[in-house]
Amino acid sequence: MLKPIEHLKFYEQWHRYRFKDSWLARSVTQVLSFDMTDEAKHWIEVTRYGEDGWELRGKTLHDILENKLRQREQKIDDRWRSWSDPLLDCDVFRDVEVMATEYRLCEPTKSLGGSFDFLLYKPGGEVIIGDLKTVGSKSSFKRRKPATDQLGAYTAMMQNRHPSIVIDSCVTVISGQDECRVVQEDPAKCVEAWLDKQDRFEAQKKRRW
Repeated sequence: MLKPIEHLKFYEQWHRYRFKDSWLARSVTQVLSFDMTDEAKHWIEVTRYGEDGWELRGKTLHDILENKLRQREQKIDDRWRSWSDPLLDCDVFRDVEVMATEYRLCEPTKSLGGSFDFLLYKPGGEVIIGDLKTVGSKSSFKRRKPATDQLGAYTAMMQNRHPSIVIDSCVTVISGQDECRVVQEDPAKCVEAWLDKQDRFEAQKKRRW
């Protein structure tokens, strides 16, 4: 397993990262969402909480996947079986060596922190970095786009922090009721998408000044 970055801590209750003695100013999520419309933000909050909200579903399925990858014993509530069964049976998780799960990264020069869901080593030497997205309906499953720029952020940060690890593939695992699909992308294109988003974020920040 990949060793955690020394002196980097994540505070889940605030979704804040701290590296050494300094709070990091932003997360990957904050950069990615800087140009989100007010309407989109509204619906994210409206659908966030409660037994059917995306927050509980996302946390539960992420925990289930992490327990699976770390080979921990777990008892899965029946209400999540329609999501967890196809997720845990997904081809991308078969016959792999798990290099990291829920791994925290940082880029101190940009005061940036982020966490990816899994890093896998496939027989033959392929290294895969990935993110899990859960959805609550059939229509959302069809519409859900891959986490291209998000995975680009993690790939770029891994290149800086762990240059000896070469990422061969970026995957978004989309988990829905009774179905799961994997979108595979070229890491170089993902990094390009991230750098473009980061440039636009920085440009907007300068305009505000």
